[in-house]
Amino acid sequence: MERKSLYIKIAHWYYNLGLTQDEIAKRLSFTRQRVNRIINSLADMGIVTIKVNGYELGNVRYETLIEEYFGLKQVIVAESYGESDNYLPSLASVAAQYLDDYIQPKMTIGVSWGITLAETIGRLSFSKKNDCMVVQMVGAQNIDKDILKSDEIARALAEKLDCACYMLYAPVVVDHAETKIMLMGEKFIQKSFEYMKRCNLAVFGIGQLTPDSTMCKRGLLKEKDIQKLREEGFRGDLCVNPIRLDGTWDHCFIKDRVITVDMEVLKEIPNVVAIAGGEDKTEAIISCLKSKCVNTLIIDDATAKRLIVTLNLV
Repeated sequence: MERKSLYIKIAHWYYNLGLTQDEIAKRLSFTRQRVNRIINSLADMGIVTIKVNGYELGNVRYETLIEEYFGLKQVIVAESYGESDNYLPSLASVAAQYLDDYIQPKMTIGVSWGITLAETIGRLSFSKKNDCMVVQMVGAQNIDKDILKSDEIARALAEKLDCACYMLYAPVVVDHAETKIMLMGEKFIQKSFEYMKRCNLAVFGIGQLTPDSTMCKRGLLKEKDIQKLREEGFRGDLCVNPIRLDGTWDHCFIKDRVITVDMEVLKEIPNVVAIAGGEDKTEAIISCLKSKCVNTLIIDDATAKRLIVTLNLV
């Protein structure tokens, strides 16, 4: 009991009164090393409990729960300030800030398509990184809004970085598997896929496989395709690679008609950043995170909370 009482007193001196380890050592005629060992053991003995103030109240807790559940490098939750139905400006701003800090010289950066990614790139700062390269990782889309297109997004990012851009001159979805085989035999398309393998950063949105999805509304896939995908368990997509709720993507009937980066290539990229928002995308987000192809997730707070409740993490 005497030893424990002494340890409690040392804890009081150190944590409450702010005495240094040297001052405590002098009081007790101990060596500084002995005091250091005692202080390091206080938590294990249950004498002190370390609490990080604000952890329970802020988004840090949600970030940590999602990181640990999916094994992600980092999760960043963007505050929507009560406007869960208008999350995009805040989400895109936070994602742009992350990319401004993360992108370094000599990086090869792959991008896909979609409004979330377009809004993010639109908020990026202009920076002179002309030794970087941007790679279009998803075939082109014949849709009415340029801002959504993968080629326009790749060009926009290259302009922000003042660097080169390698385009993928092929449609993202073709009607027949034979068409894809012929296109994949072209040297300039093969070169695009070689550049994809060199990427050390890739930035995408997460797509959902519903009749209301952009992919269906813009005519990339027909409603009957979406219905069949859902019947086979697919719920989300990365770069138009459909993924099931359990994270698998094998034996997908549209794979032979889609011209995009392969999922196995994505798994080898050091940092795949997914930017996702909207509570209706919860299943799609879970699917894509379970694929183990995503390393960093940037998400709005309302969707993060829905994700945590759905997975019963609290």
